[in-house]
Amino acid sequence: MNIFNYLKKKGLKRVCQVIWQYKVDLVIQRLFAVVFKKQNLQNIIIIESHNDFDSNGGAFYNYLIKNKYNDRYKIVWLIRNKKPDVLPLNVECYGIYKPSLKKNYYLSNAKYILTCQDALGIIREGQRAYYLTHGAMALKNTKGNISVSNSITYILAPSEYLKPIQANLLSIPYPNDKQIILGYPCHDVLYNLKSGDLGKVTEHTFKKVVLWMPTFRKSKIDNRNDSSIEYTMGIPIVNDIGEYEKLNSILNSLETLLIIKIHPMQDLEQIKIYSHTNIIVIDGNKVKELNIDNYRLMVDADAMISDYSSSGTDFLHTGRPIAYTLDDLTEYRLGFIVENPKDLMPGMKIYCFNDLIDFFELLNNVTDEYYNQRKLILNRMFTFHDGNSCSRLAEHIGL
Repeated sequence: MNIFNYLKKKGLKRVCQVIWQYKVDLVIQRLFAVVFKKQNLQNIIIIESHNDFDSNGGAFYNYLIKNKYNDRYKIVWLIRNKKPDVLPLNVECYGIYKPSLKKNYYLSNAKYILTCQDALGIIREGQRAYYLTHGAMALKNTKGNISVSNSITYILAPSEYLKPIQANLLSIPYPNDKQIILGYPCHDVLYNLKSGDLGKVTEHTFKKVVLWMPTFRKSKIDNRNDSSIEYTMGIPIVNDIGEYEKLNSILNSLETLLIIKIHPMQDLEQIKIYSHTNIIVIDGNKVKELNIDNYRLMVDADAMISDYSSSGTDFLHTGRPIAYTLDDLTEYRLGFIVENPKDLMPGMKIYCFNDLIDFFELLNNVTDEYYNQRKLILNRMFTFHDGNSCSRLAEHIGL
């Protein structure tokens, strides 16, 4: 696409924004790459993640701080939101989309660059750039939505089974020497934490806690609309206020709490649901306010409701029940990573409101009919499920 077509499609404001956020930094990086060409790389680790201090980047950062790697390495975060008021020793933050001489100095002289969302490659020879990905692989087909720099050194892959699928999604050749299987740092929390973030969202106790994490359908970013179904309440399955009130009433009778975590890319103007006695709705604003992490919420959840999102495959590591909402299975525009996505959905399939109610009522059953299926799919999709992914990554990097 040439500049005139881009200008026509995106508008002058967006073009100016792109020039400011990306092109100015790129010019500085290229200049610094020449200026510091003969200077030795320094003990600097650059980290970027999906929503700052979260996902694989955030989990690995926590591991580095816990094990005092910041005594030997300067850790530089590239962030999208407000800088934290307090940071550990030897940790700095810079806006990923805000041009900065000091930020680009660190980028040009760092030994290691670790990214989850904006897959930045190396700037100078001798650096190593790891694309950690922002979580487990989703079942939806995201090909074309993620651009990986040719100068990325390594890409974390979950298993041999998913390697060719991941390569196709990222539009890179397969086989290759970039994809490495070490496990995902974000999953260590699911093995190593006894309790998570539930106490941040409620003071009450319940017999069961269910976490519902639907993928986004509509987003204001590029005006995306990934489903041809219009959701009147902004989420799948629940069609109106009456059903929403009935759902809360049934949850109350079952002494069950439902936490609905809205996807950060979801257009919030579409969301018509609200917190209730037995339903808590968490959007991006609440996540920041309470410092909530998806994986720490999973730690406390007795079950999950997912769909085509990566959260469903993440939750396999807990060994607990998962249900999948499929009311727009045939209308979902992105398609899927395999011909029949239900083959990778080891749990109850929810097509309508009555199915949703059945799922909650069946949670109290002693028998777990999908347990063996979940274990089978976990082993197929993930080589490692032991809580040691951070240490393997640190060893591979050579820290």
